[in-house]
Amino acid sequence: MNLRLENKTAVVLAASSGIGRGIATVLAQEGCNIAICAREKSRLGLVANEIRSATSVKVFSKEADVADAISLDKFFDQVLSVFGKIDILVNNSGGPRAGLCFDFNDQDFQSAYELVLMSKIRACRRVIPLMVKNQWGRIINVESTSVKSALENMVLSNTFRSAATAFAKTLSMEYGKKGIRIHTLLAGPFLTNRLHELGADAAKKRGISFEQWKKEAEEETPLGRFGDPLEFGALVAFLASECSEFMNGTTISIDGGTLKSIT
Repeated sequence: MNLRLENKTAVVLAASSGIGRGIATVLAQEGCNIAICAREKSRLGLVANEIRSATSVKVFSKEADVADAISLDKFFDQVLSVFGKIDILVNNSGGPRAGLCFDFNDQDFQSAYELVLMSKIRACRRVIPLMVKNQWGRIINVESTSVKSALENMVLSNTFRSAATAFAKTLSMEYGKKGIRIHTLLAGPFLTNRLHELGADAAKKRGISFEQWKKEAEEETPLGRFGDPLEFGALVAFLASECSEFMNGTTISIDGGTLKSIT
């Protein structure tokens, strides 16, 4: 299938590793010019160079903190200075800290709010006017299966990822007739730094190695393995293309079948 994404400009937030990196890689392979950001400058630079060496697309990378309004705004200013347009926005961020409902103070909740919810709202504010002008655009938010099935010990993620999903759905209702399609993808267990972080903590509590925890956890999944971020990127590429023109406002799980909910 030819997704016809050549010469589109795609912005992928938090793209220095994991799912963000997988998305940026696949979109570049499909012909999109790419703008990526992350907090870790050195790792971001490595990803940008890898994409440049493997494709012929233009790549712009810049250190930025998506949870910081000023930092994020400067990044978008620079993207527009380089490319002059944004056709595709992938809203991604790191996950907030794990913990129980009353493990956190007000500032902890505020930080998670800025990271998971406000980063996406602010990014959408920047790109929606451009997409309305062109009567075409794609926005894809990366969230977690916790939106459909709350995860234990993950109150911050459960709370704000659900809110971000509701925002995306509402936005899709307001701008569908303007040629803009907006979706939310719910990530299950993918081989990322985040999974390693949470898995290492779970393994420590059980007194086992991370490798043993990973083996047991993968065996418990319906497919017997964790996902590859490039598989996530493939779904994003499809939703970013005109092949998905009649889809809008969807919330799709990409989790290897780990969610047991019917809807």
